[in-house]
Amino acid sequence: MQTDYLISGAGASALSFLDVLLAETDANVVIVDRRDAPGGHWNDAYPFVRLHQSASFYGVNSRPLAPPRIPGQSFDAGSFELATKTEILHYFHDLMQKTYLASGRVTYLRNSEHLGGGLVRHLVTGKQTQVEVRKKIVNAGVWGDLGSIPATHKPKFDIDEGADFVPINDLPRRAPGHDHFTVIGAGKTGMDAVIWLLQQGVAPVQISWVRPNDYWLFKRERILNHPDLFTTTMKAFLGELESLANATTVDEFCTMMEDVGIWHRIDPDVKPTKFHAAVCSIAEQEKLAQIRNVIRMGHVTAIEPRRLLLEQGGVDMPDNTLYIDCTARAGIIMGQDQRPIFDGDTINISMIRPFQPIISAALIALLEARVPDAASRAACTHLVDFHDTPAQYIAQQLPSMMNQAAWSKVPAVKDWLGQSRLHAGNHLMAGFDPADPEKSALIGRMGPTAKQALQNIPALLAAR
Repeated sequence: MQTDYLISGAGASALSFLDVLLAETDANVVIVDRRDAPGGHWNDAYPFVRLHQSASFYGVNSRPLAPPRIPGQSFDAGSFELATKTEILHYFHDLMQKTYLASGRVTYLRNSEHLGGGLVRHLVTGKQTQVEVRKKIVNAGVWGDLGSIPATHKPKFDIDEGADFVPINDLPRRAPGHDHFTVIGAGKTGMDAVIWLLQQGVAPVQISWVRPNDYWLFKRERILNHPDLFTTTMKAFLGELESLANATTVDEFCTMMEDVGIWHRIDPDVKPTKFHAAVCSIAEQEKLAQIRNVIRMGHVTAIEPRRLLLEQGGVDMPDNTLYIDCTARAGIIMGQDQRPIFDGDTINISMIRPFQPIISAALIALLEARVPDAASRAACTHLVDFHDTPAQYIAQQLPSMMNQAAWSKVPAVKDWLGQSRLHAGNHLMAGFDPADPEKSALIGRMGPTAKQALQNIPALLAAR
């Protein structure tokens, strides 16, 4: 078997890369994926999960994920444009069957793994196939392989056989018949579990929540990239740049982000120390704040039928408690181990825009197809890592700003970004009226403030 490109992975990033590569070249592609269907981790996600960002700029560039919605149109204003698992999987399946495979340029080897060098092994039969790759191998699943998802995650604590313990995926099936629920995990998955329980009518007093850390959260209402909300969202983006430009310490930056209404927290009496860029609406925050039995005694070390053991002690649990594991970690900090994106005859898909792997993959494909100059590619692809803390988040703004500056200087990239549906700013800018003095003034302040932020970030981080 021969091909121009072999893409290892068939998740959202892989398909985003594929979509642009097919549009910009006449290449043939072999896709190798361990799962039985496209969509990556969405295949294993818990049933009530929703997309955490707006559907308007998620998916692949050539096709919208869902029809445009307006605030309040969906069943919950806080879930504006947040697609369901079913919608997303149907979208990727339809793309694979009716667009990519139908093109005659794509071969899809599912239930298979790439062993390296173009050697592919089928996971069911064990049969090995050597694929001759004429151009490049694309590693699209590195981040996912290093992280973990709830369905397949192995907890790092002991679980007594008598304890009723489930991953969040099994919560809808196993919840009936229990009198108490203990959610383990403070991140977005834990938040989703708590909200699901409350939506089912479970009383807050019936829920315990293990939160070893508290997190800063993006306030969803302030960062919606919808043309009707241009002024609100643009003020939020400008507020973040002003915080980066003027804060003298990381703590001051966090306070400023909360004061301007971009960040908020579940408990106003506890200052968060972590930030994973989770997005939470005001309505969701108010629901989460109803849980008063919050356990802050470190991480869980063991679970017994009626007792929870943690790093800082033990807590008795009511009879008939269902323990819900939400401790899987999808966001992995790659650190210094990251390989360059353009690495000889290999392309390693990583983020080049903060917590936006989809447009990152699409831009990498565009650079591969349209920008052969190695120096330009390097300038456009400074690696942007994930983050655990506000300080790490601030640090990642530097490579992100460097990339954006480089993109504006490469005509092919600048033109593509100006029309791409994956670029969130394009949806927002559809609401920009140059004749509106307030909107024009907001736009005019963005550039100078970004330069101030870029200059201030090193000093801000050094002060911590």
